[in-house]
Amino acid sequence: MDFKESNILLDVAVASKEELFEVIAAYAYESGYVANAAETCKAFNEREAEYSTGLQDGFAIPHAKADTVLAPTVLFIRLAHEVEWETFDDSAVKNVFALMVPKEDEGTVHLEMLSRLATALLEDEFIQQIQESEDKTQLVELIKKVMIGEKII
Repeated sequence: MDFKESNILLDVAVASKEELFEVIAAYAYESGYVANAAETCKAFNEREAEYSTGLQDGFAIPHAKADTVLAPTVLFIRLAHEVEWETFDDSAVKNVFALMVPKEDEGTVHLEMLSRLATALLEDEFIQQIQESEDKTQLVELIKKVMIGEKII
């Protein structure tokens, strides 16, 4: 999986997680990561309806597993304003890692991506760097390390 600066969206203005899913799906379609924006958005909403992907400290990891996803993809989105989301600590969400995987990879690549991100989000240094950095190059390097399983510190 190739993670690059174009996978980072900063200061995205949305009013809800549903609107965010529409933005993510449209961006993924325009970027060639998915074959159909509407189906991808539907996959995000269906997954969220099963169980919230909100974590804590203002983070969420929504994911879409769908046949319309062309390759495993991670996008990092920092919102301009927090949005309501069901989280472990009842905090609103401002930082989002959106995972998209083809249906065929849902039990393997998907779980590995999710596990690595969730583990990284237990590290205070990672959380702080993700929340504060405005430097896309720094964010790419940090997220790439996490996605290939390297230690952050």
